[in-house]
Amino acid sequence: MAAFPEPALTVIAWGNESRGDDGIGPVLARRIEGLGNAGIDIVEDFQLNIEHVMDLRDNVPVLFIDASAAIEPDYCVERLAPRRDDSISTHSVSPQALLALYEQTLGRPAPDAYLLHVCGRSFGLGDALCDATLRSVNLAWEYLTTLFAMPRDRWSSGLEAASDGARAP
Repeated sequence: MAAFPEPALTVIAWGNESRGDDGIGPVLARRIEGLGNAGIDIVEDFQLNIEHVMDLRDNVPVLFIDASAAIEPDYCVERLAPRRDDSISTHSVSPQALLALYEQTLGRPAPDAYLLHVCGRSFGLGDALCDATLRSVNLAWEYLTTLFAMPRDRWSSGLEAASDGARAP
């Protein structure tokens, strides 16, 4: 039996597709899954919660993907650091607090982590992705496909470059 290769990246995407643009994370997760790349471990959920600490791995970078009403326009990549905050509950947690929980629980440094913010504008119950958001999703997808076309050992540097303000790896 052949061993599966260790993933080069963990993607954790969350959101609620019944709330319009909040579904950005799941939409992009399915697109990434469609690539069929064994180097990417994909986790999709309605919200980020403390149990996701078990989806993180030592020395495997993590890319969180979520909708954001706080950015304009389109998308940006943010480098994250572990940070305790008031977001931890049994139902949700920030990516930074999840990284801090990883360190606290496992006694090891958290993996390198990035957050892909994609601009969302309409979060009403029953809304579909609005046209402006679909444009942002497609631009973020272009970035991701360019990133994943690179050799696996360069994905981290591509994420790092994007977090420094570059638009493509």
